[in-house]
Amino acid sequence: MTDYKIMNKSHIEEMVEIEKLCFNSGFAEKTFLRELENKIAYYIVSETDGKISGYGGIWNVCGVAEIIDIAVHPDFRKMGIGQGILEKLIDFCKKEDCLELNLEVRESNIPAQKLYEKLGFIKNGERKNYYDGKETAFLMSLKLK
Repeated sequence: MTDYKIMNKSHIEEMVEIEKLCFNSGFAEKTFLRELENKIAYYIVSETDGKISGYGGIWNVCGVAEIIDIAVHPDFRKMGIGQGILEKLIDFCKKEDCLELNLEVRESNIPAQKLYEKLGFIKNGERKNYYDGKETAFLMSLKLK
């Protein structure tokens, strides 16, 4: 059983580990701590069998939301957790009267692209050499109004 909760400080250690496993990157503990204080940020976590199995976050800037990060622990993939996180973020955006939800996704991340398309996102641009100066990012949007 998977539950979805608003991120709090107790989730951050596991989120940092997931970030490293999924992206070999960037989001350090202090970055997530700053997001807790960020008035335009909203993050949720998925909890499966008592363990954080994934998380996702958005920034809502004047009614236009941007997905900042979505990650699912490799041990919990193909269980619908990513879709659940994304659906919860979309629900939040609708409650906040956002006009649209935007994201960037790696050209090579076909599973994520398929999920976004399944939920109504449309490709509407690209950024060449966006990731590590090598890989293209596809821009996708979901109109909410």
